[in-house]
Amino acid sequence: MTIALSILIMLLILTLLVIVHEWGHYIAARIFGVKVNEFSIFMGPKLFQRVGKKTGTVFTIRCLPLGGYCAMEGEETTEDTDGAFCNKPWWQRTIILLAGVFMNIILAIVVITVIFMIYGYETRKVSVVAEHLPISMIGLEPGDSITEYNDYSVFNPLDFNLVKYAEGSGDSEFTVKKASGEKEKYKLVRNIDETGKRSEIQIYRIDGKAKTLTGTYQASWGENLLIAELAQSDGSKIQYEFKKGTEQNPNRYVCIQTEYDANGTVLSSRDDLYTEASVQSQLASFDPYQYGFSFSAKRGNLFEAIGNAVVYNVSLVKSVFNSLKWLITGRLGMDAMSGPIGLTTIVDDVVTSEVGVGTRITALFEMAALISANLAAFNILPIPGLDGGKLIFIIIELIRRGKKVPPEKEAVVSLIFLALLILFSIFVAGNDILRIIRS
Repeated sequence: MTIALSILIMLLILTLLVIVHEWGHYIAARIFGVKVNEFSIFMGPKLFQRVGKKTGTVFTIRCLPLGGYCAMEGEETTEDTDGAFCNKPWWQRTIILLAGVFMNIILAIVVITVIFMIYGYETRKVSVVAEHLPISMIGLEPGDSITEYNDYSVFNPLDFNLVKYAEGSGDSEFTVKKASGEKEKYKLVRNIDETGKRSEIQIYRIDGKAKTLTGTYQASWGENLLIAELAQSDGSKIQYEFKKGTEQNPNRYVCIQTEYDANGTVLSSRDDLYTEASVQSQLASFDPYQYGFSFSAKRGNLFEAIGNAVVYNVSLVKSVFNSLKWLITGRLGMDAMSGPIGLTTIVDDVVTSEVGVGTRITALFEMAALISANLAAFNILPIPGLDGGKLIFIIIELIRRGKKVPPEKEAVVSLIFLALLILFSIFVAGNDILRIIRS
């Protein structure tokens, strides 16, 4: 029952976002006098239609709950009428094409602004630093702000979390703006002897001087690491079993961290260690992506909420382009991608969670805002068949001094890339299904 409800919610979210996107095209087309032949909610055979008396636009509702479309005259073919899309100046066509993306961004900003007004938002300023972890030994203090991480600018915690997820557990360098206003750079270097002898973490200041980690003991690489203390993301008690200590000191244990993915799901943890004793530890809540510190939360006025919502959505859009770059360069594996099926499983997690109804509804709205921003970023990609691809043809037209690409050639190129996008979507869906089976 819950999975059916989750599928329905996911379809409603996607349909709403597509309708908002197409409504942007419709409004812009009307402003510039482009005739819209049909504005459809859903796809497939018609269930209902109504013809606008003034515009002649056919408004339809179709039977397959999969998005919708806005069909403009002269969008795919050459027409002689003044109301044809193809006969409008290049700048008007550009605005019409960008209007859908604009509406998705506006929707995301409005939703996130409301959430920030109700619940507040995280800033890049550090509020709590855990003791006895590498980051605290550098000198990170409450009130410091993380401004860069591995050469990526950090404007809010989302930037930090996404880059850290992509970078994995390798070397890390970040810039900290101290409460005094001064900036310092720190680097955590993970040294692993490839022969299988030793592993350790060294901490460097920007001047190159190493910080000594007192009480840290090396373990043989490939052997079981042993537990020192446990940090968890939700503050709840956890229990691990462990082996006896190393030969260097039988009472000392090497720290173990749990790895998470971008959705906060546990990827791996050292819960496969067995011995004759057990240990429990309860620490303050920390974001699982971070090195033992949490970002501070704030609740501001309306203008501050809007400003931070804009920054948050810029980070979301930027993450789409960064993710593509990481996929191409191999930093992220192809299995990191997720589509509607994967999103439906996240919706199901929200629906079946034991938190309050209000919290679940808020999470769904936040998810809708995230998808809306991602939909905007995806549509602006320079791929024929998408809005960004159509903009490329306008740019080619400008380079050729007004000589347009023949509609039939543009249609063929767009059709080829649309077929590739469909194949890509099938591949992503396969990834989602395999992920569900494995879990």
